[in-house]
Amino acid sequence: MIPKLIIHNSISLDGSTTGFEANLDVHYKLLSGYQPDAIIVGSNTARTGTQFFCEIIPPEEELDFKKPEIQPDDPRAYWLIADSRGILEGLMHVFRRSEYSKDVIVLVSEKTPEGYINYLKERNYDFIRTGADRVNIRHALEVANERYGFELVVSDSGGVLNSILLEHGLVEEISLIITPEIAGRNGTNLFRTLEKSGTRLELLKNQIVEKQYVHLVYQVLKE
Repeated sequence: MIPKLIIHNSISLDGSTTGFEANLDVHYKLLSGYQPDAIIVGSNTARTGTQFFCEIIPPEEELDFKKPEIQPDDPRAYWLIADSRGILEGLMHVFRRSEYSKDVIVLVSEKTPEGYINYLKERNYDFIRTGADRVNIRHALEVANERYGFELVVSDSGGVLNSILLEHGLVEEISLIITPEIAGRNGTNLFRTLEKSGTRLELLKNQIVEKQYVHLVYQVLKE
């Protein structure tokens, strides 16, 4: 079974994920309200996000090689990071140390470098290996449901991963926080790599947050 999947993003008025200052407090408050079992993120988004956790990447310590002890009542979500190319080697401890995640589960493919797989094994990271070249997201989500019991996963990622999720019909809802800014020509479209057109949506919720942000939630209608 595939977990319910929600795309959650903060965007500018003209549909960009960059070129404006998102309100991270609002973004993560609304995201945490879903109480997801896991948050899925692409490797490029994760690498860019390291700047929010630390100005300089700290060296690894002994504890970074150990799987954290998770309490049964821990409300935090796991992070599912898709990284078939292994670009996060040397950075994974930044995410494991985050106060916002229980631990990290890495999604890799058959083409993922063995050196990166060994890096994950040496540090006791769980990983799901599926897909010949790139990660087979559908199968990875099925495994996450079977292995960890994940029932709700929220995508907090950029346009590439979100486009893949939509392209493969995996998304049930889209949650958008509209920021009152216009990014213009330097912006990056939310679904910039989505090839298919005509995805139909039904508005489920519209809410004004902190008097200036609009939170829209849509159901993705099945074809």
